[in-house]
Amino acid sequence: MKQQIENSRRQLGELAAMAKQTEDMERKILARAEELLSDIDEQISDARVAAISGDDAAKQRYSDMIEERGRLHQVIASSRAAIGTV
Repeated sequence: MKQQIENSRRQLGELAAMAKQTEDMERKILARAEELLSDIDEQISDARVAAISGDDAAKQRYSDMIEERGRLHQVIASSRAAIGTV
């Protein structure tokens, strides 16, 4: 019985360490996604102007940036939910 209690305590300690590592990684993901979102937001207005007056490549670049911005919003929301800062 004593051995089972010690095993349970050890496993709980390992789980706590893994939970901390997961939260730390989610925070890094969140920070990087917010950084990338800031970069995309800065570039989107110029890309919009180029898409309106430009060729198909400029339109595709703008469309790709809008899609990337959407993905980044999803990553940010997911990370915030995971670490409880919604």
